Amino acid sequence: MHHIARKLLTRSKVGLSASVSLRSVALVMVASVMWSCGDGGPTQTRKSAATGTRAADASGLDLVDANDAVIDGATAAPPSAPSPTATSVTRTNAPAVPPKAVTTAPVKKNAGRWAVMVATFSDADHVGTANAFRRQLINDYPELRDASVRRVGKGSAIVMGRFGAPDDSAAQAELKRVKSIDRNGRRPFASAMLLRTSTDEASAAPKPHDLRTLRAKFPNVRPLFSLQVAAWSTFGEKGVEYEPMRAAAEKYCAELRTKGHEAWFLHDDDCDTSIVAVGHFDRRAYDTKSTLFSPEIEDLMRVFPANQVNGEPLAIPIDPRDPKGKTRPQPCRLVEVPGL
Repeated sequence: MHHIARKLLTRSKVGLSASVSLRSVALVMVASVMWSCGDGGPTQTRKSAATGTRAADASGLDLVDANDAVIDGATAAPPSAPSPTATSVTRTNAPAVPPKAVTTAPVKKNAGRWAVMVATFSDADHVGTANAFRRQLINDYPELRDASVRRVGKGSAIVMGRFGAPDDSAAQAELKRVKSIDRNGRRPFASAMLLRTSTDEASAAPKPHDLRTLRAKFPNVRPLFSLQVAAWSTFGEKGVEYEPMRAAAEKYCAELRTKGHEAWFLHDDDCDTSIVAVGHFDRRAYDTKSTLFSPEIEDLMRVFPANQVNGEPLAIPIDPRDPKGKTRPQPCRLVEVPGL
């Protein structure tokens, strides 16, 4: 969740069943992923659509006010930064909890992506802001002593618990408990909801060769492109784990680097898709008037003639109007480099 160059799989995910193999759905689904390779010009960084509004309640906490108690990270609005008044929590009569008494029970790595969201932050230093807010929050509300900070979309969130699915009985019970916290006749967390968070890896500092770190090296180059050469995805299939996809992308990136290529990987936890891209290029990489790529891109496309999807070249119809007709390898495509 971050400024990751991508396009949601919303259209492609609808109606998928576990009985459909990855190979059979790759043709339909990868074409709709923003970073998938294909004909045409460079892609654009996805803009998240707002699905709710934020509001600071009477306690001073900045909460998300949504119509539903469940939000999927793939469609959730970008986390909202707290207003100046929301950075200080109203004191209550509850006993303060010393920092040393605050502990979080150890959990299995990526034990669950769903959590009860209490507050969200999207300022430049959203991680630091969220952690500072959490320390004050648990002093005022000992009931939230196990709260943790997780990456969500383009920011951070203070959350409770980790659950495998929003309909888990434990998740629903925790949501009910948080919503029912009462102070002087008020329920400051009545707007809490279940939210799909990032993986443990996404919540940590970016690894070397993460495509997002390339933006930091060229902050003034806009647009900044890289050429996607491969992608791995679960395609929304039930029972298919995303972790092997992440590992495969990073392994392929490392292999390309040993061969002298400037390779990068990029993970999208929202749609369980990882890509590998090569090189970095400015606006001269593609001419919008002539629709031609630069000589450097053309040379690179000869080295990487086909987009690899889950380890195999993806075949696409020569005539889009005849999906069962003759096919050809899907060529690679420029993707815009996102920021952290």
